[in-house]
Amino acid sequence: MKHLFWIVPLLAAITVVAVYLDSGGSSSTAESSSARVERGTVVRRATAVGRIEVYYEVPVTASQGGILSRLFVELGQKVAEGEPLAEVRPILTERGLITAERALKQARIGEESALEYKDYKHLASFFTGLFLGAKNLERMYEGASLARQQAEEQMELLKTGSAEIEGRKLDFILRAPTAGHVLDIPNWEGSPVVPSSSYGSGTIIAVLADMDRMVFRGTVDEIDVGKLEEGLTANLRVGALPGVTVAGKVAAIDLKAMERNNAVVFGIRIDVTPPEEVKLRSGYSAVADIEIERRDDVLVLPERVVEFRAGKAYVEVLDGRGRRTEKEIETGLGDGMTVEVVSGLSEGDEVLERIYE
Repeated sequence: MKHLFWIVPLLAAITVVAVYLDSGGSSSTAESSSARVERGTVVRRATAVGRIEVYYEVPVTASQGGILSRLFVELGQKVAEGEPLAEVRPILTERGLITAERALKQARIGEESALEYKDYKHLASFFTGLFLGAKNLERMYEGASLARQQAEEQMELLKTGSAEIEGRKLDFILRAPTAGHVLDIPNWEGSPVVPSSSYGSGTIIAVLADMDRMVFRGTVDEIDVGKLEEGLTANLRVGALPGVTVAGKVAAIDLKAMERNNAVVFGIRIDVTPPEEVKLRSGYSAVADIEIERRDDVLVLPERVVEFRAGKAYVEVLDGRGRRTEKEIETGLGDGMTVEVVSGLSEGDEVLERIYE
């Protein structure tokens, strides 16, 4: 009987401890952090790194050498096609001036001589007119007159910098070959100018570019390039403009790879459409997030609560007794942070955070 008095309290104590442990374990499980199945959006993206640049640049050079005597534009100025950019005057030396004066004098003498033939002022003109005809003498005079006029115009152009020829004005002004913004002025007034030729481009007077048409040029990893195609939308994050997102569309993807930093990448071009209040400058570094695939208004879960094994997906939920149990689900699109739930769970279901020991 004495033993019975000890056994009964011992059994009661064991029962209390077991119940306590069981309830404690359930409580601990119930209090574990969890994630809720909600409706949301999943977007799979590819990332490209590069710079925002102008679509094209036009270097403007002079067809004749000399000195850059005047600039008519400033950096950033927008110019129309044909608008004056600069004046490049030839280097006028005393020798060059004397040569031009002698050419003019010789042209005037030639015109006087042709006029004497035309007007039959001497015996030779009669024989010439007899053999060649009066019309030939008339043409000889017209040619000599044109040569004299050309020599006078050249002299005027050298001295004053401009000349009027048959209603058209000749000068040493270099004009814009296309409309655009003045992106760069490498040389300033007083600089020597080397003319462009078949041997070289010559001295660049200005660089024109269309700042209204900006593009992103960068590279994308070979892992993502197979998923890209022209027309996909992209959002650009500009390093110099924090908090600003610039929209764009993929315009071209290179067919040939290049190696950069021991990685195989492909060049990509994205047409950029900046907001009106944002002023972009050529050369801004940027990162482009290219939208490959998108799911809107679908059931989603944080990808961290899903375990993938052997091509299947599993989550942990509480069963009817409040204990952890594993459940297989079907997933869809994922972006590395969020995954789409196709089946196996309903909106509002609680999924437990996974515990890794």
